[in-house]
Amino acid sequence: MKQLIAKKRLLAAEAEELKPLFMKEVGCHFDDFVTNLIEKSASLDNGGCALTTFSILEEMKKNHRAKDLRAPPEQGKIFISRQSLLDELFEVDHIRTIYHMFIALLILFVLSTIVVDYIDEGRLVLEFNLLAYAFGKFPTVIWTWWAMFLSTLSIPYFLFQRWAHGYSKSSHPLIYSLVHGLLFLVFQLGVLGFVPTYVVLAYTLPPASRFILILEQIRL
Repeated sequence: MKQLIAKKRLLAAEAEELKPLFMKEVGCHFDDFVTNLIEKSASLDNGGCALTTFSILEEMKKNHRAKDLRAPPEQGKIFISRQSLLDELFEVDHIRTIYHMFIALLILFVLSTIVVDYIDEGRLVLEFNLLAYAFGKFPTVIWTWWAMFLSTLSIPYFLFQRWAHGYSKSSHPLIYSLVHGLLFLVFQLGVLGFVPTYVVLAYTLPPASRFILILEQIRL
């Protein structure tokens, strides 16, 4: 028992003697690691500054080139080809990631729908009942759309042509202009305002068909 205690004390003494050497060795390695890290950080900072300076110079060159290409007002405009806003956005990694996430979610949604239909029905369920209902009574939509389009193409042209030919010959040009303006207003309110609304309500068009006529009414 006494020998075991003596060995433990001897090992503890040797450990105490080795402790400063071990701490010194670890400190040297840590100092070397920190020094290398600082040197790498400094080199990256210098590269970033150089890159930033280079980017600023390139931007200044582009602006100067654009100013040189800009023609004076009397010579008209010069159009320069450039990327669209979407192309510039897709150059950002985060925007591309979000775009790919939406595509992946769409694919997963389609696959999950196919799997659920196959499990429930034992086959692929390709039914278009909802689509057929949404675009129901489509011939009514077609002839109403054609009537709106042709009337917009012909009636305003006829009114403005008649007004332009008779304005200089009229003895009361103000009244002449007011009459043609009222006729154009009646056309806008009656043909483009009342007729599509009446067709939508009278024929009880489904949602998609109704949406087509309303959007065309707003566009015209």
